[in-house]
Amino acid sequence: MKATKIFMMAALALTFAACSNDDNEFAQQPDNNEITITATVSSDDGATTRALSIDGSNIASTWEADDQFAILYNDGTSNVKRVATVSSINGSTVTITFTIPSSLANNTACKIVYPASAANAANTGADVAKALATQDGTIGNCPEVRVGTATIDKDNHNLAGVTKLVAQNAIFKFTTKNADGPATIDVNSLTITIDAQKYVITPASAKSELYVALPPVSDKAVRFSATGSDSKTYTCSKASVTFAAGKYYQSTLKMAPPITVTWNNNDITGSGNSFTKDGVTITAGSIDFDEKNFEENGTFTTTLGYFTKIEVVATNGFCDVVGTGWSGNEDKRTWTGNASSVSFIGDIYGDGNGIKFVFTIEP
Repeated sequence: MKATKIFMMAALALTFAACSNDDNEFAQQPDNNEITITATVSSDDGATTRALSIDGSNIASTWEADDQFAILYNDGTSNVKRVATVSSINGSTVTITFTIPSSLANNTACKIVYPASAANAANTGADVAKALATQDGTIGNCPEVRVGTATIDKDNHNLAGVTKLVAQNAIFKFTTKNADGPATIDVNSLTITIDAQKYVITPASAKSELYVALPPVSDKAVRFSATGSDSKTYTCSKASVTFAAGKYYQSTLKMAPPITVTWNNNDITGSGNSFTKDGVTITAGSIDFDEKNFEENGTFTTTLGYFTKIEVVATNGFCDVVGTGWSGNEDKRTWTGNASSVSFIGDIYGDGNGIKFVFTIEP
């Protein structure tokens, strides 16, 4: 029988468990020169952690017999990974076994990584981003990564000084809603971008409630992009986000389709060094409104949200701009990214009747 414990699902109260059924490709075959090590480990929150399930407003979690742990150590020549399997479960603690070569020095330091598949390629710790990169949005399969330390007591066939396994990620319950009203949005996929790392959640069927594991961040911008069951793209961003590992959060994502703003050649009129239309402004060192020329560098800004794409098409003139995020040629330059202010270095020449701007904006 599985050991089970119930945790209240209050905001910020950790109710954690790991997700994936770790493959058995890591299983090692002991030989005559190997020693079997047996040790007991537990999580830092006392949870009987492994599979998660919802029971009303509670989360139930249990260790499971097929759990695997990576034991990482240096044998004096290289970093080594051994895989420990569960031999028994007792509430919040689990007894694991693995083998080491008899030649290993006694009291070799090691790290314990749960699950085994979360160990990094260098065998020095956990690759949290990789472990969380793809998810299915269900509570039962929500990933979890935990790390502890110990020393390998070869003489006594156990681990000494075992620390409790500390959570390396938070768990979120995201509810996707339409920014224009109370209706929820069933999504076929949700991509969460933090810095350059993407976390892709793909449920088996479209849904508006998704359970997601994310690494801790401090004062970071987080971008959400979803494909709805209506095949439309919905986005939103949160600025200066902070959340901690080992915590449970609930968040409503108020998402909307991207806004497209288009400036055609005849739209661009005025005087001075700036032009504004439909919530977008361009400022340049000098602007010739008759010729539609923007010279001596400049900046695009918007009050509508965040630019994700800017296209400058010069059919009769040419576009000679560079800078972070810009690409293309003199006929068409494209900027991609996520910012409310985008600078360019160089000049944009419409030469009277040959310029068009298209802005894609995330509300």
